[in-house]
Amino acid sequence: MTNNIRLGPDANANQILRVLRAENPTGDIQCDAPLVPGVHFSFDPAATLRGGLLDNEDAILSFRIESLKDSHWLALHVSLGGFDLDGFGVIGFICKSTAPSAVAMKSCIRSGTEAGFVDCFFDKQVVSYAQTSTHLDAMDVEGRKNLPTQAPWRDFILFLPPDRPVEATLLDLRFFIV
Repeated sequence: MTNNIRLGPDANANQILRVLRAENPTGDIQCDAPLVPGVHFSFDPAATLRGGLLDNEDAILSFRIESLKDSHWLALHVSLGGFDLDGFGVIGFICKSTAPSAVAMKSCIRSGTEAGFVDCFFDKQVVSYAQTSTHLDAMDVEGRKNLPTQAPWRDFILFLPPDRPVEATLLDLRFFIV
């Protein structure tokens, strides 16, 4: 786990996820506090969140949000690093997940810009069910005006429903850029 010898623009994010799996963090969820370097939850800092990370050695991440008051968003961020998309045609991810009650999550690539950031959403929502499900999504790099080819940093973001309790387990999550 300590070696990071993979190559390619997706290597940084996939290594972060390997570390997250190995660390199996537990405890309270705090706004913008790293679970491991490169992974954090975000929500309105003035909001009150009740929930936590659950112990699950067979998963990348397992969590339960019991309530979130006074926030319009709840998101899980994974740093993708800053890479150039010139010469690549597709960016995407695969997610294997489960949840006691069905939960739909929007996903996007957030790219840093001089003015702040821009979000480019994937076309489909990740839906987790009581039975293990696998989701694959990808986007054409050329066909997306909200996906700059060059960015100083990028995040993959899963937006969770902020208005109801959510419990989910990400059994596997991987990125690809081809």
